[in-house]
Amino acid sequence: MDKPGVGESKGACASTDFLTELSGYQAAFASIAKYDFIDPNRVFVVGLSNGGGTSVLVPRDHPVRGYIAASSWGRTWYEHMLELERVRLTGAGKSAGEVDSELKIFSQFYDSYLNGRMTPGAILAQHPDWKDVWYEKPDGQYGRPAAFYQQLQALNLGAAWEKVNIPVLVMHGYADHVMSDADSRSIAEIVNRSHPGHGRYVSIERADHLLSINNKLDESVVPTMLEWIRQTLKQN
Repeated sequence: MDKPGVGESKGACASTDFLTELSGYQAAFASIAKYDFIDPNRVFVVGLSNGGGTSVLVPRDHPVRGYIAASSWGRTWYEHMLELERVRLTGAGKSAGEVDSELKIFSQFYDSYLNGRMTPGAILAQHPDWKDVWYEKPDGQYGRPAAFYQQLQALNLGAAWEKVNIPVLVMHGYADHVMSDADSRSIAEIVNRSHPGHGRYVSIERADHLLSINNKLDESVVPTMLEWIRQTLKQN
């Protein structure tokens, strides 16, 4: 299904929080049971980026055969954002000393924002000396309301993924500057700690966040997914 306000979906993506968006995915997933052409015993859930990390929350009590999480995250959103800020600042040409100084600010900023549930604007009102490090809007980030990311931080993906007792394929592009190797790899590691051998991690050399190289989906992505699905279906 499309996100609210995207494609044929109603609503406004820019004002929708994560839990509202998730409820739509859950309802859409539940609705597939009414289609005769879908075999409920052969359903796989595929998620990209944020959708990969949170895909485990979509089926709820409905059975699935496996998960594919591409360019995803399995840690806390706070950890993800601090790592992302380091990558961003370094890529902007900041010196190592400047990066460390700004990260000390961001560690406090994101704690108030994500854990304290304050808007960026309210934080800057209390700390006007931080205004030069913030590059987004006062009421949200990346085109989403502050509540969207505060709700992501409130999730416990570790607890969710460690309950998964079915195969999980995690794919990550080595050149992904949005979700790090550690962000993605954590999903497979969590699954394998609880259920050894159920998680598989695949790194694609030179691929970006969209698993693309030079704006073209890497030719190994689809065959890897399909072969993994075939092998999973042969089990049991």
